[in-house]
Amino acid sequence: MDDQQLHLPSRLVHLDFKGAPLCLTYIEKVLPLLKKWGATGLLIEYEDTFPYNGDLKSLAAPHAYSNDNIKHILKLASDTGLEVIPLVQTFGHLEFVLKHEEFSSLREVKKYPMALCPSNSEALQLVCRMIDQVMALHPNIQHFHMGCDEVYHLGICEVCKRNMVDNSLGRDQLFFSHVREVASYIKKMYPNVTIIMWDDMLRYSELPIILNCGLQNLVEPMIWHYLPKFMLPPDLWENLSAVFPNIWVASAFKGATGPRAPVTNIRYHLDNHGTWLDSLRAIKNKFKEVKGIAITGWQRYDHYAVLCELFPHGLPSLGLCLKLVEQGTSGQNDTEEVAKDLKFFTPIPINPYLSPEIPVCEFPGSEIYQLAIEFVHVEAACSELFVLDGMAAWMNEYNMERRFVNPVHVEPMLGRAISILDSVLSVDGKVKSTFKYVFLEGTETEWRSCFILPLIKRLETFISKARSLLAIKDDEDKDELTEIDEI
Repeated sequence: MDDQQLHLPSRLVHLDFKGAPLCLTYIEKVLPLLKKWGATGLLIEYEDTFPYNGDLKSLAAPHAYSNDNIKHILKLASDTGLEVIPLVQTFGHLEFVLKHEEFSSLREVKKYPMALCPSNSEALQLVCRMIDQVMALHPNIQHFHMGCDEVYHLGICEVCKRNMVDNSLGRDQLFFSHVREVASYIKKMYPNVTIIMWDDMLRYSELPIILNCGLQNLVEPMIWHYLPKFMLPPDLWENLSAVFPNIWVASAFKGATGPRAPVTNIRYHLDNHGTWLDSLRAIKNKFKEVKGIAITGWQRYDHYAVLCELFPHGLPSLGLCLKLVEQGTSGQNDTEEVAKDLKFFTPIPINPYLSPEIPVCEFPGSEIYQLAIEFVHVEAACSELFVLDGMAAWMNEYNMERRFVNPVHVEPMLGRAISILDSVLSVDGKVKSTFKYVFLEGTETEWRSCFILPLIKRLETFISKARSLLAIKDDEDKDELTEIDEI
C-alpha cells in the first residue's frame, strides 16, 4: 500500500503538564513550530496544574495555572489553528487526588494512592465534579480524553469484592462498569463531545467480554505503544474492530525510554513512528476511520516520579516525528528542514548519548537542550570516576577508614574529581538563567535536586575525604622528617 494512502486527520501533540509545566510565553513561541511541522491539535494533560476550585481546591498545586492562564493557552492554540483536547484521569493515575487525606477514603487499596474504588458512589461524584470544572474552562471542545489507563489495583477492596459477587462481575466487567458510568455522564452533560480513552485495560480482554462492555457508542479507544518494535496482542485489532468503528493511536516523541532519562534518543522514537505507520497501513481497513494519532511527550512517569526529558530537549524529535506522521515517510530533507526551523548550526544528534560535542543551536529553550547534553557528559564522567580500578583497589571505604592509602594513587583521582566538580558546578550555574524562561516556578528546584545536587554532594564528599587523608599523610611525613632531623 502506498505511503500516501495513509492519512491521519488528527495529529495531536501531548503536553504533559504534571511535570515541568511550560510558561505561557514559551508556549506562544513553540505552537507555530508545531503547526508548521504538521500538528493539528494539542492533547493537554493538566493534572494538578489545573485551577480546581471550591471543594476541589486542594487538587491544584501552588504552581497551577489560573483560569485566565487556561483561557490564554486556548486562545494561543486557536490563533495557531490547533484543536485542544483536555485529558482528565478518571480511574487510575489519580495520585494527585488520592494523596490528599480528604479523598483517601476513595482509594481501592488504602495505602496506595493510584486507583479509586469503582464501587464507591462518592468516587464517581468526585470524578464528575473534576470533569465539570475542566469542561467549564473548555466550553467549545469537540473531544475529551478520560484517561483510564494502568488501573493496577482493581477488585481488591471489600466493597468491590461484594459488588463483584452480588452482580457476577469479573475484574474486566468491574472496570467497564465505572468507565460506562463516567462516559455516560459526559455524554449526557456534553452531548456534542466525543470521548476518548486509553486502550490498555481492555487490550487483553477476551472478545465476548469486549462485545458486552457497553462502550460501543460511548468512547473511542486510543491504542498506545511507545516501543520501536511492537508487542501488542495478535488479536487486538480484530477484537477492537468488532466493537469500535473508530480508533485513535498514540506514539511518543520523548519521555518513554526511562523514568529518569535526561535526553531524548530521536532514533528510538522515529523507529516507533515507523512501526506505527506500517501497522496502520495493514489494519486501517478494519475500521471505519483511524481518526488520528497523539504523539505523547511524558514529563514524568507518574505523579511521584522524577522529571524526565524536559520538553525543549524533545523538540527536535517532535519535529521529525510530526513530519514523518504527516507525510508517511521521512528523508534527509526533513532533518534539514527541522534543523533550519530550530536554527541548528551543527547536525542534530539523533542519539545525544553518543554525541561527543554540544550542538550549536538557537531555538526556544535551546539553552536547556544544550544543558541536558552537557549534564549527560559530566554525569558519565562522574560515574566513570567512581568505577575506576584505582577507586576500588586503593580508595575503597575500608582503606580510607583505616587511613591506609598511598598519595600516589589518591592525588590523580582527587585532581580528576575536582575537574569534574568544576564542570558540574558550571552546569548548575546555567540552570537558573535558562529554566525561568521556559517553565513555571518549581521546575528549576526539582531538576537541580534530582540531577545536579546528588553529583555535587557525591563529588564534594569524596574530595573532602581525599584532601583530609592527604593532609594526614603530609603531617605524618613531616613528623618522620622531624624525627630524622633530631637523630
